Amino acid sequence: MAICTRNRAGVLREAVRSVLPQLGHDAELLLVDNASTDETAAWAQQCAGTDPRIRFLSHAQPGISQARNRALAEARGSWVLFLDDDATARAGWLDAYRQFFQNPSVARAAAVGGRVYPRYEKPPPAWIGARENLLDRGDQMAPFDDRGAPWGCSMAVARATTLQCGGFNPALGRKGQSLMSAEETELCHRLRRAGHEVWWLPQAEIDHRVAAERLTIACVLRMMFCLGRSAALIRLQMTPDPWRRLAFRVLRLMLTPLHLLFYLVASVAVLLCGRLCPAARLFFRSARATGFAYQLTLRCE
Repeated sequence: MAICTRNRAGVLREAVRSVLPQLGHDAELLLVDNASTDETAAWAQQCAGTDPRIRFLSHAQPGISQARNRALAEARGSWVLFLDDDATARAGWLDAYRQFFQNPSVARAAAVGGRVYPRYEKPPPAWIGARENLLDRGDQMAPFDDRGAPWGCSMAVARATTLQCGGFNPALGRKGQSLMSAEETELCHRLRRAGHEVWWLPQAEIDHRVAAERLTIACVLRMMFCLGRSAALIRLQMTPDPWRRLAFRVLRLMLTPLHLLFYLVASVAVLLCGRLCPAARLFFRSARATGFAYQLTLRCE
């Protein structure tokens, strides 16, 4: 398994402590430092020096996708399980993945992920719904549908298959100050197109820290804008024909003002009905639509 980290020494300690009791002879822990400028790399190196189950890797090029690809290249196992540095694994998390890997009914699986519970650094504001930052698709293990995917904060991928499909897309995922995302969703699209399956594993549970700075309207707007950019980039890359891509760009850009008007008017109408959380979601969708349109105007794909 691998934890990719950047400038998060404090929370990294919690993440490592949560998985060390679950490691056995069949697993190693890769700590991949992604160009940290604080004491994160030193602590990770020290941790690796005191436990033979831990290996330290340094990757100078910033970007979560690049760091994960480095872990895929260096890992020794047939599966690589990723845990975010600001997440903690619940008891039985690693055993749930072990049992999944040994299940003959999932022979076509190339990716799998489990439940994610938000652990708020401070009480969330009223406009954040109870299911925000929560990933829960029920109690039954089953393949995701064509549009679904696990979250990268707790996700395992078949190493050889993922490398054959090109690994994580470096254009997506957090990188420095960029909040581009959906790198795991895009990877799962490619895995499915190659004939593989993506599975939901409810028994694998983690707690994922939601920092206080993420609980502001400005931050959510920025994240939704970048999510829209990421979605547009994925859509363009999935449309290889240049004329179809051009037609999609033109049509979507023409429709963007209508999308924005709909989301904003609907947000106000829902708010006037006293439904704060749905109104906030509609308002944030306007930022996503704006980011989607912005990405369509860029030449770089």
